[in-house]
Amino acid sequence: MAGITRAPIGIVAGSGLDLHDILDCAVMNLPFDTFPGLVPSNVDGHEGAFVHGTCQDVPVIVQCGRLHFYEGLDYDTLVRPVDILYEAGVRTIVFTNAAGGLNPKLRPGDLVGATSVDAWPFVDWPDRPETMQTDFTVPGCGHEGKYMWVHGPSYETPAEIAALIAMGGTVVGMSAAPELYRAQSLGMQAAVISCVTNVCGSNEVISHDDVVTVAERSSERFRDVLNTWIVTYNVTD
Repeated sequence: MAGITRAPIGIVAGSGLDLHDILDCAVMNLPFDTFPGLVPSNVDGHEGAFVHGTCQDVPVIVQCGRLHFYEGLDYDTLVRPVDILYEAGVRTIVFTNAAGGLNPKLRPGDLVGATSVDAWPFVDWPDRPETMQTDFTVPGCGHEGKYMWVHGPSYETPAEIAALIAMGGTVVGMSAAPELYRAQSLGMQAAVISCVTNVCGSNEVISHDDVVTVAERSSERFRDVLNTWIVTYNVTD
């Protein structure tokens, strides 16, 4: 991005979240397969590309889509996009994701800023941290709380939901935790925002298509929250 000297913000878009429109001007679109060691995403709702541009005169790189452990990937492969964003100069990053609401007061479409991220203990992730604090929360989400990470791809059983609630969880999802861990290990400042796509424990039958549909409907509000935060970032940075 010629002429831009400040460090770009990284925005990682979760399932069904259309966030590249946050850019006032997009100047470059690089598919995942442009980069050695980076595999394409095989999950619907994950385009798999890095879109470079500006928002409110701030350089931004939007990562459209991500990778997951449940795709059969190892940790280093899964977090390779974080490495690429770091190599591109990103030092502040917001991980977004679709999640199930553990708090019964939450409704589909609500946004939850994570104050901490806990990893479900029954997963195959060597050297997994039990809990991580986010570096900041993005104002305007409406809710804050603890994000519980699970491996997936199956949705949680009633017993698992009860356990996650007992552990203090506010929302539960299948991404963000490994990426947050990698980002913080590189010295990046990171936040996590979840879009609630379903209420856990309800009698409704939920599918990935349903998750993507609700996330798509919530994208405009997500973009508004991020735009407002970037204005503040632009003034104070």
